[in-house]
Amino acid sequence: MNQAIDISWTASGGTDEAVLPVRGRAAEQERITQWVRRLIHRRAGGVLWIEGPADVGKSRMLACAADEAAWAGARVLVGAGLAGGEMAPLAPLLDALTHDVDDFAHGLRIRSFQRNVPYWLVQEIRNRLRVLTRDQPVALLLDDLQDCDELTLLTVRTLTVQLADLPVLWVLAARAHGERPAVEALRRNLLTGRAAHLELLPLAEAAVREMAQDLLGSRAVEAAPYLGYLDGLPGAVRHVCAYLASEPPATGPGSLGTPGHEQTVVAAAVSRRLNQLSDDGRQLVQITAVLGESLSARHLARVLGRSESALLRPLREVLAARLLSTDEDRLAFRHALVRQTVSATLPRPVRQSVRRRSVDLQLRAGVPAASVAAELGDVAEPGDTRALEILRTAARELAPVSPCAAVGHLRRAVALAQGVPQERQRLAAELIPLLWQVGEVGQARDLAHEVLQAPPDPVAHAEACLQLVRMGSQFRLPRPDMHLRFVHRRRDVPVPLKDQLLSMTLLSELLTGDAEEAGGGMSDALMRTRGVHAVSELTLRTVQSMSACHRQNWGDALKHSDGAVANIAHLDLVHGSTLPEVALSTSWHASVLSLAGHDRAALELVDDGLRAAEARGRRAFLPLWRTARARLLLDAGRLADAAGQLAAAEALVATTGLPSTGEASALCTLVQVARRLGDEAAMEKCVTRADAYLSGDDPHQRRVGAWLTVVTAAHRVERMTPEHLSLAAACLQRGFVHALCADPGDVVVLVRVALHSGQRDIATATVEFAEHRARRNPGFALFQAAAAHARGLLDGDRDRLLTATELYGDARPLLKAGALADTGELMPEAGEARTCFEQALELYDSCGAHQESGHLRNRLRKPGIRSAGAVSRAPEAAWRGLTPAELGVVRLIAHGATNREAAQRLFLSPHTVNTHLRHAFDKLGVRSRVQLARLYLREVDQPGEESRDGIPAGPHGDVG
Repeated sequence: MNQAIDISWTASGGTDEAVLPVRGRAAEQERITQWVRRLIHRRAGGVLWIEGPADVGKSRMLACAADEAAWAGARVLVGAGLAGGEMAPLAPLLDALTHDVDDFAHGLRIRSFQRNVPYWLVQEIRNRLRVLTRDQPVALLLDDLQDCDELTLLTVRTLTVQLADLPVLWVLAARAHGERPAVEALRRNLLTGRAAHLELLPLAEAAVREMAQDLLGSRAVEAAPYLGYLDGLPGAVRHVCAYLASEPPATGPGSLGTPGHEQTVVAAAVSRRLNQLSDDGRQLVQITAVLGESLSARHLARVLGRSESALLRPLREVLAARLLSTDEDRLAFRHALVRQTVSATLPRPVRQSVRRRSVDLQLRAGVPAASVAAELGDVAEPGDTRALEILRTAARELAPVSPCAAVGHLRRAVALAQGVPQERQRLAAELIPLLWQVGEVGQARDLAHEVLQAPPDPVAHAEACLQLVRMGSQFRLPRPDMHLRFVHRRRDVPVPLKDQLLSMTLLSELLTGDAEEAGGGMSDALMRTRGVHAVSELTLRTVQSMSACHRQNWGDALKHSDGAVANIAHLDLVHGSTLPEVALSTSWHASVLSLAGHDRAALELVDDGLRAAEARGRRAFLPLWRTARARLLLDAGRLADAAGQLAAAEALVATTGLPSTGEASALCTLVQVARRLGDEAAMEKCVTRADAYLSGDDPHQRRVGAWLTVVTAAHRVERMTPEHLSLAAACLQRGFVHALCADPGDVVVLVRVALHSGQRDIATATVEFAEHRARRNPGFALFQAAAAHARGLLDGDRDRLLTATELYGDARPLLKAGALADTGELMPEAGEARTCFEQALELYDSCGAHQESGHLRNRLRKPGIRSAGAVSRAPEAAWRGLTPAELGVVRLIAHGATNREAAQRLFLSPHTVNTHLRHAFDKLGVRSRVQLARLYLREVDQPGEESRDGIPAGPHGDVG
């Protein structure tokens, strides 16, 4: 019986081996020591109940109690229950008494032939203990009470009462929360009778490490990776250390630190811990491991086919053993590797059967398909039509919020439907758009071609065509007219689906430039659509808006775009956001809003779309949103931020292989950002793409390529051929590139390059186009500004350029800076030119337009614009923090000019002069024009010095 105890006892109560220090049990050991010494010295009896989970060190505490009792002069008697053995009645007590008392054992053997009555045995044990206590106190230690027979438990309960007046110390150890009612009854009875109670808890991490060091010495490092899986149980630590010490460290596969070796060691520890459980507890742990990382007790009871109350005892047992933990109403394993190891103890067919039963029970209880789809996909067999339908339903539920998860479920459904070709094709058609959304372009393309080659039915054919058109230019529908005619002839294809296919085809043709080549087919196609579905109505509104833009009717473009976005509210709130039509329409609406002067609203729309796409994992939409955001940031003069958005979009395309359907619009934005930042590498990339576009046969790409070349020529001050200038003019007159409106200021760039190339007729035609566009759209101030800017550049008209400066306002700082710089070039007086250049330089610097700032500074260094002594003065060295524009106003006011006179002199509006003056008052801390004049004349003007424009010069001879 004594083999059940970790320490083997000698006749004197000692041990055969050196006892290692009791790590992490100082408080418990001290309590046992004091308790034993006090009772023995007083020759008084008592009961100490020690409990805790298996392997927590109860036997080691019994050994400590035995040592103290022996040193104090007590006779030590030891017995234990035997797990899984057929024990004779009272065997633990009899074994303790006969272990070293030969005459008692001999007497029992003689009398056992005469009478075999349990009552008689109890009396003999009681009498023997009375005899033993005559000479010295007795310490009776019983381990593993949960494995003792019923009569032993009853006898202990009886004798602790009957012998309470004798110096008998009962030290009893049992597992906490054992499943046996008799043990629980004994525990309650003893603790009610004022027995001492000691509960052993798992060791702290530091104590576990010290224990491993004691057991393995220099090889303790080998145990370090596994100690965390042992939950602080000393017995498990000793077992693992013994396992490691029994074999030298392996080399090659499965060596120390590799997954194979880790699984082997953890499996050895888990096997020991499972064997320590009851049959019910072991089954509970194994089924829980099979069912996943966490589950409710109610669901576990249903899978086991038992009531929840019937699980209470085994559940308390496994929780005490620390194999499972509870998190609110869920059961979970503490370590994933332990769960996997426990699950592997069951054969695979059993695991599959358990999991399928779990899925069936959840579905019967009304659990959503999305919650069980992953588990069902693992256990379903090929051809399981019910599993296919559940996976399809789960994918539809998850697609709006987690397209990646939806892809996994549909992919599994396609694999399970290999033996059902028609169903597989239908599932593949649903999988195509999801693959595209998450960026798996290659697989989406392959599936699309497969479905189109053998469509399962007309509806699936129409759906596949619609999805291909939705996904853009990288999935160009082969022979679209043939497919459209086939779909529209089929009466079994719903009318809303036909409308969506037609309207999306029209939008795709507009985005890719095919509509311009189709002649008058656009209006005829629009008449054929019925607009009976909210999605097709949304798409048609966007098509109408872009068509109005192409006709340069921007008022109608804004009206139709507003209507398109209003239709989004009528879509399904969950699934509507997954449609490319919604993303395209919203992006287009933001672009039109920005053109109309509503920049903040436009940026909010794009930011919302970008955040939603990132949160939901719709990677295919990210290049569109980032390009749209980059364009809005470029318009606002935030060049560095715009470059960051374009770089992020390019990185996504590069890492996923996802072709950008809006590559042309991204390039048109990139070339403008790069030329202003002076990014030669990005400019070279745009030149390469422009050459590729120009060498192709696609008319629309040739136009875009020509426009890219125009911007490059403006940057490098190069000449262009009339052919390329004409193509670029056609690109601008189109009004948009993909889902972004053309920049109103692009006409100025084209006029500038045309004039430099000696093509005045093209420049004149471009100016006339800009003026025609401005007349047709009087509510768009940017068109008025761009027309005035282009005309002023063509005719050398300062008044037109000043008008453009005012019309640009603060919304387009880069365009305004360009108009100011052009105005300065036409100023006859150096002071007036300097003022314009300084204002332009201030705007360029605030936007980070390093390239244009450098050019303007070089211009300011030319004779007649700025004195030699002023070249070294940086713009930020202005007097008392005033900007160059504010300092120019202050200079004139200090010398007696009125606001109107200063405005005329500086070619500004009186309102702008008043704004600069108010800012100057705040910065200088003055309250009147008189105070301003005195301060300026005292600190800035040098007596007797006059500038070239008749205004006193600064302290360094600088007019600024």
